[in-house]
Amino acid sequence: MDQVVAEAGCGEKRRRLLSARFTVYFVLALCLFPRVDYLEVLRLLKAGEPRLRPWSGVNKSSLTRARQRLGWTVMRDLFHAMTRPLGQGPEFFHGLRVLAVDGMLLAVPDSVGNREAFGKCGSQRSPMGYPMARMVAVAECSSHAVLDAVIDGWKDSERIVSDQLERHVGDGTLLLADRGFWGLARWHGLRGRDAHLLWRTDRRMARRVEDVLADGSYLARIEANKHSKATGTLKAPPVLVRVVEYRIDGQAEVIRLITSLMDHEKYPACELAELYA
Repeated sequence: MDQVVAEAGCGEKRRRLLSARFTVYFVLALCLFPRVDYLEVLRLLKAGEPRLRPWSGVNKSSLTRARQRLGWTVMRDLFHAMTRPLGQGPEFFHGLRVLAVDGMLLAVPDSVGNREAFGKCGSQRSPMGYPMARMVAVAECSSHAVLDAVIDGWKDSERIVSDQLERHVGDGTLLLADRGFWGLARWHGLRGRDAHLLWRTDRRMARRVEDVLADGSYLARIEANKHSKATGTLKAPPVLVRVVEYRIDGQAEVIRLITSLMDHEKYPACELAELYA
């Protein structure tokens, strides 16, 4: 953490009560106690570490200024420096580390900067509610550790934002994704990094059946949609995938998964369906 602060140029030239090092811990504590105000978080930190110096004269405004001095890039760089997969071998799926990509919308404070960076729902003339930030993240399924994340405006597509999440996706990993992340060019890009994929798709895809396997799954070819205007779609070559279809008890909907794991004996369809769930 000291190295990240130094590289960001946030170290103090003079001794401060609210140093950059302390402010990093204070921001982390704010995440641990999201419903508590600044001064109560400060009290909790003091209770956890009695050797800390007394904070006479520290108020909310001084804590706010300390956060502004620190900046957000320090927290981003600290995250990238520290995050790593935590799962062990027994938690792998046939030797593959299982990751998942997903997205969500977060309401952020209604400031000028946030309105410009993320935008609000509604029209330009009549914006509604708080600014909304779209976050897309890659997490390790066994440990729930978040390995990478991208934050952008709420109007940005999850598919576009997810293209920036490749740092931990590669050889020896199996990436799970929902229907919103499908893209033929994206599939080829991740396979080019030697990552295996298990994604959900809608029933309109993978209709060209080429072979039916013994476990009930089948091989199908997916080609680029000639009418699509999505970036890179027209240039992406066809891909052969394995399709697994199943229903959940009591529900009529058919869930369709496509995967790059072609060996039905090593990766049975029932195991893939259970893993995705």
